[in-house]
Amino acid sequence: MIKIEMIKSYTIPLYGNKRSMPYAKLLISDDITKKTVDTKEHNGSQYFIFNRKRHYIRNTGTLYNPTFTIINPCNI
Repeated sequence: MIKIEMIKSYTIPLYGNKRSMPYAKLLISDDITKKTVDTKEHNGSQYFIFNRKRHYIRNTGTLYNPTFTIINPCNI
């Protein structure tokens, strides 16, 4: 079971940035390994890659106080 341990850094893009959505560095754990990953965006949704698999995430918090949850790709 993959879970998000903590948000290491979180950035809201301002003018002059190529990104359109906020991005973060997350500490991800699967009870065996822990790894820091970057979030990426594709067609308006955010994801990260862990163990060569793409996992989609959604911010269920606010813009300035994010809470990321891992979602099923068929529920996007």
